[in-house]
Amino acid sequence: MRVRLVIAALATATALLCAAQAAAAAPLPTAPALLAGVTQLNDNLSLLGQGSTSVGLPRNRALSELRFENSDGYRVAVTAFGQTVALSVTKGQKPRKGRRRVSTTTYFAHGKVTPSSIEASFGDRGRIAVHFLPSGRMVRATRKAGCKRSSDGILAYLGIFSGDLHFQGEGGFTSVAIHRTRGRSVDLAALLACLYGALPGRQAELPPPRSPLGLHLPGLVGDGLRTAASAPGVRTHPSTHPKSTTLFANSKAALSRTIFAAQVRGGGRPRFIAVDQTSEGSIGIMRLVFARGNPSLFDFEDTLSSAAVSPPPPFSGTGTLEHGLGNAKSWAGSLAVSFLGAPRVSLTGSPFAATLARGW
Repeated sequence: MRVRLVIAALATATALLCAAQAAAAAPLPTAPALLAGVTQLNDNLSLLGQGSTSVGLPRNRALSELRFENSDGYRVAVTAFGQTVALSVTKGQKPRKGRRRVSTTTYFAHGKVTPSSIEASFGDRGRIAVHFLPSGRMVRATRKAGCKRSSDGILAYLGIFSGDLHFQGEGGFTSVAIHRTRGRSVDLAALLACLYGALPGRQAELPPPRSPLGLHLPGLVGDGLRTAASAPGVRTHPSTHPKSTTLFANSKAALSRTIFAAQVRGGGRPRFIAVDQTSEGSIGIMRLVFARGNPSLFDFEDTLSSAAVSPPPPFSGTGTLEHGLGNAKSWAGSLAVSFLGAPRVSLTGSPFAATLARGW
């Protein structure tokens, strides 16, 4: 029995050593790369009006992150700060002849996060309980790392997370079970100060959320849109770039919200996005799908009186917007989308309010 325990301990130590050596062989990330995951999460949250300039900046300033590709090809990322643990599962198609498709579902849970550990439960879907083991490598606040000015500060410690992360997606669309993976512990305040600077006595903050995936959506991250029933109302001069035309549909309930948008600039390729947010007890879920398609998939009258969309997979069906008398509009059709973990979610009908707008 004792021999078996010794062998198991040696095997574990060997695995940890191999993981540490692999982490040591990887190039040091830059400061922008360290912040990329948090910024993307904040940008996506802005779609539902929850983007923040501080993303709940934790008092202990610790932000932990781990990323890996699952055995089934899905990319998994865990971002943990304060008492929030966000687990994202992403499936993306590589760009090909201007095409791009991305599906991401992010699960938010309350947990316990320290500079050296992450603990959280995702209910019936799984849990995470891991400890951070520094490899001895760190990212310093230097100009080479992307800082405005060099200092002796440390932006992040690199290493591996060891413990248990198991997760089962809805309907079994993915299954995660890992015990070791690369990761880092980031001093978020030091990182923000490195990239953006901070005034004396003030803490650096994240910049405002950007237009998610390049889309400018009315009422969210606006760009001076006008509809068939309104005149342009912007605070700057009209843009000299090709005008963007946007179809935007929104359905909001007490514990959920779903949006769909199609946007095209000039005669370019249209972009389609759908986002769904819901709460299940103490778990928050945000699903996102993005796709680009041929110009023929988004057709509209130049007077903005009607439009029709038929986005590529994972969308299906068609949606049609018709303007009636006054401000009356009809948004109907078979348009639906299959999110990761939620197939065939309808995007038309009476729960949705839709509008067609054009940038000025």
